[in-house]
Amino acid sequence: MSLSTLHPHRHSHRHQAAHAAVADADPRSMNAAALLLEGHDARHTALVCHCGESLDYGELRERVARTAACWRAHGVMPGDRVAVKLPDSADWVVAFLGAIWCGAIAVGVNPQVPEPDWHYILGESDFKLIVAGGNDDDGADDDGTPAPWRARLLRREQWRAELAHCAPLPAMPMDEDAPAVWCHSSGTSGKPKAVVHAHRFARRIEQVSSEGLGLRPGDRVFASSRLFFSYPQTNSLFAGLKLGLTIILDSQWPTADSVAATVAAQRPSVLFSVPSLYRNMLHAGLAPQIAAAGVRLCVSAGEALPASLRDTWREQTGLTIVNGYGASETLVLAMIDHGQGAGFAPSPGVRIAAACDVKDGQPTRLLIEAPTLAVGYFDRPQAQSEHFRGGAFCPADLFAREAGSGWRFAGREDSLVKIRGRWVNLVELEERFARHTPAMAEGAAVCVPDADGVDAVAFFFVASDSAAVQASLRAAADALPPHQRPRWLHRVDALPRTATGKLLRRRLQQLHAEQG
Repeated sequence: MSLSTLHPHRHSHRHQAAHAAVADADPRSMNAAALLLEGHDARHTALVCHCGESLDYGELRERVARTAACWRAHGVMPGDRVAVKLPDSADWVVAFLGAIWCGAIAVGVNPQVPEPDWHYILGESDFKLIVAGGNDDDGADDDGTPAPWRARLLRREQWRAELAHCAPLPAMPMDEDAPAVWCHSSGTSGKPKAVVHAHRFARRIEQVSSEGLGLRPGDRVFASSRLFFSYPQTNSLFAGLKLGLTIILDSQWPTADSVAATVAAQRPSVLFSVPSLYRNMLHAGLAPQIAAAGVRLCVSAGEALPASLRDTWREQTGLTIVNGYGASETLVLAMIDHGQGAGFAPSPGVRIAAACDVKDGQPTRLLIEAPTLAVGYFDRPQAQSEHFRGGAFCPADLFAREAGSGWRFAGREDSLVKIRGRWVNLVELEERFARHTPAMAEGAAVCVPDADGVDAVAFFFVASDSAAVQASLRAAADALPPHQRPRWLHRVDALPRTATGKLLRRRLQQLHAEQG
């Protein structure tokens, strides 16, 4: 596309004027990106990147407005979808918010997404524009983008060159229920679903962070997970911007070493991470460095946080990991466990109820009402009716209410299985083995059939000393009732996980079948 096409045509100006007139008369009219960026000290640092680049709030707002004009020049109109397939960086944030600013729908895409999954997302999403480019813009990112979508791909280096020729575009007023963001579910139970969030998510996106987690002015926040994942997107980026905080970004794919190095170099006061990385930092001896670098608050979400992991982290760092439960469908952490033994409690502004009448201690699905709740799924009517019920979200995760206390995570529906006619909670089984076998890096249980088609438990574990750990696991298993006792123990180099760190039990079942 030539630079001569970079000027929004007259239709766009008329469209903006019409929207502005509606905005003056309609209190429901808003723009989520503009709301996230308004009212802050223009000179306060908004973004700090691993590469050394930083943007203050004034620079960020101005660059977002100019990027919105660039997207409009590329034909992006309100309601169109824009894919941001970049490593975490200031460019990621600007491209994403620029799409929302011009009335389009921003969709973060894993820059390392496997080609089949990328083709699936392309076929579902019909992007008007795809913004891509690696850290060095070497052209590798478009290799998996076939026609006709390749023609809609804009390289990051080209966008940067065009930006200098774009004047800032006023934020496009949109109805508060108009789609602003798509975030894809993790895909642990099949193909990822596109979760649709409206502009209204920005009105109270910061409430849980400020009132529930205690984020405060002057905080520097860092999320180890990448921004295409709704957990860091919400808790680090969206809430951080709404509160006027400094957000630390790292383009590297997260490892225990990279997270510890970023914390040491950038000195965040708040760390958002996932159990697997907290566990890896412990095993690498890096946990004490986190507290020494000035982190005052550690938050975990994305998967279940074992009590043994939280206890060991507290022993080595003096910090209690705050455990959060959320979903792409709620954006915010809907429940928080501060580690005081009371279990999960509803977050500020969120209502929690059992989906059906059960006695205390019995697992049940929940109904979650939150001001940031998604509109629903894109083109998934069956999933929509299953999970969105009367203005509430009903996840497949199970929780049990203990008398006089909060909610306890009881696994997903696929982790509560029947063996020999009796229920076995695979999550509780994993936690029991973790406490009994500290030399094990991590482990996971699955239900699989034996040669006669009778279900039993197989346990997969990661350990450097396989023989010693296997003997310890076998001793722990022998102390269990027969229906809970794993029949097979498999050592693996790593547990299979999604790009967001969630365990793939279906893949473990496949591995068991392959190993016989």
